[in-house]
Amino acid sequence: MKIENLDLNLLKVFYYVYTTRSVNRAAQQLNISQSACSHSLARLRERLDDELFIRVNQNMVATQNAERLAQSVLPAMSLLQDGLQTSVSFNPDVGEHQFVICATDFITWVVMPTLTTYLANHYPNIKIRVIQGEHRIPSQQLESGEIDLALGFDHDIEQSNSIDNAVYYRGPYCIAMDENHPISRNQQTLDLHHYLSYSHVLVTPWNESQGIVDRTLAKLNKKRRVAIALPSVLSAPYLLKGTEYFLALPLIYAQSLGDKCALRYLSPPMPIPDFQIKLYWHKLKATEPKLNWLIQLLLSFHTPDSQ
Repeated sequence: MKIENLDLNLLKVFYYVYTTRSVNRAAQQLNISQSACSHSLARLRERLDDELFIRVNQNMVATQNAERLAQSVLPAMSLLQDGLQTSVSFNPDVGEHQFVICATDFITWVVMPTLTTYLANHYPNIKIRVIQGEHRIPSQQLESGEIDLALGFDHDIEQSNSIDNAVYYRGPYCIAMDENHPISRNQQTLDLHHYLSYSHVLVTPWNESQGIVDRTLAKLNKKRRVAIALPSVLSAPYLLKGTEYFLALPLIYAQSLGDKCALRYLSPPMPIPDFQIKLYWHKLKATEPKLNWLIQLLLSFHTPDSQ
């Protein structure tokens, strides 16, 4: 008999009658009536052309054909049960676990200290591997499971057929400059005319040709002069010393530098959309308990409007 010609629900009845040696107890396990269980067993007997079970002293005793069938059905049911348990449960306290996260250096600087401290104190059995991605959203690696979660950097509301996201942190930009910059010495605010009179440092983590500042200026029919482009925002402030360059960077990072880089920072001369640090995951993985545990843990550390 081909499996496509058999109602697989009948094998569940077989499994429970075989393991409980009772139609009544099998019906209880399946949460069906005894008559429904008996009817299903009768159908299976007819399909397989074998009695399967014979009542002996109030027990259902398997026939030789039923014993042979049980050698395949019991391991299969066990495998299915293990698979279902794996898909609906995750206990971070039990076993060794690893998550692979894709992130830039700046996002790692924002997210990882809090996560690292929490795991070290609560789940030392969980390991984190952070890798640098070639794309802002590594869709293929998220789908394949090579990466569990991507931490991305964006400014807009995004919709995708395959990728879900949630905002981890949202914050404003500032314009940083050397503390001896002419603007720093002479002005308390920065206007657009002076902003465009000097050269700039551009940060493009994924080698984009433009950043959010350039796109904002384009809407005003303006363009800035870029002197240096580099992929790392963490190193960028250290290039300003002794120059008259401007650098747009997240305010939280500028504030953390203090006097280390001898910088001053002012508000941008035009409205720049707030930056957003987002969590990205593939929709195919959205129901995985292990991934959901990590997502909810990260989102519990920050609200999107934290500044």
